[in-house]
Amino acid sequence: MNQRGQVFTLDMLFALILVTLVIGCSGQALEQITGRAEGYSMRFSLERIANDAADVLAKTVGRPFNWEENIGTLETLGLVEMDEFTGEALQNNLKVGKLGQLKVLCKSTNWDPSKPEVKAAMEFFGGSGNFEIKVVDGATQYVLWHIWPKWDLGSSGVENSLEVAAVRRGTTVKYGEIRADSGRLKRIPGIPEVYPVWFEVLPGELDVYDWYIIAITSEKLSERIESVLLFVNRDVSATYDYDYKPLRDGLESTFPKIHGGIEDNLSPGQLHEGWNYINVRVESGGAGAWVRVYVMVVPACTAWENVNLAAGQLGLPSTLELKVWR
Repeated sequence: MNQRGQVFTLDMLFALILVTLVIGCSGQALEQITGRAEGYSMRFSLERIANDAADVLAKTVGRPFNWEENIGTLETLGLVEMDEFTGEALQNNLKVGKLGQLKVLCKSTNWDPSKPEVKAAMEFFGGSGNFEIKVVDGATQYVLWHIWPKWDLGSSGVENSLEVAAVRRGTTVKYGEIRADSGRLKRIPGIPEVYPVWFEVLPGELDVYDWYIIAITSEKLSERIESVLLFVNRDVSATYDYDYKPLRDGLESTFPKIHGGIEDNLSPGQLHEGWNYINVRVESGGAGAWVRVYVMVVPACTAWENVNLAAGQLGLPSTLELKVWR
């Protein structure tokens, strides 16, 4: 009897050991499965955030529709233009002004989570504020816009992240945006006529745009202007900043013909935030001759050779690239 009891005890011991091993292995397997499920869920969530955000950016104007005019009103981001006649979003047609204001918002001095507009942007990208946007020219692959929080301090940090979701959307975008259009300014016989052309520089825009002046005249010889002087925030009694002579410069000409725009090539502070003006003095030309003056903004560091009237009128194929990460 004692021997049978001992065998029974050993059998039970071996059985308990096996059961313990099975339970231990099952627990580890369950833990691995649970971990993988959580990883898949987090990955799916990140990809969902990226896809949803890209769709909203590329297909809507945001809320309010004109948030770029007053960044403090931002509730929901959206980067496309609005049809001025129907009020509908022009899907996949990115607006330069919205891209510029988003970059202004993301500058380190503006990126304060206590601000409602910054909080709205962070929540739009999943709450962390870890995002990076590129708009790439489809023909040249030149990066027109590169935006992320605190872009002026260094890299976005995406290269150090373990989990990144990246999506792309086909879009169109203009190289620039026309901020002022004088209409036809005619030559009037007698004393040269002076026409003021007003335009506004919003807070932060001197950092994200280059500003240029474009002058054009008629193809008809009888309506072609001969000489025009341009004074930026100056009275015409001062020295002019630029002179336009179609015989020398062509029917359309960009000023300045140098990198950096007028803000980098005039006296410090001559172009400033707030309202600015250009005094256009029509010097010479036949009766009825005219000149038309535009102010255009383009992404900072754009080559001046690419700044022309078409750049502010024609949407070019491009790609919107968005990355979000944890």
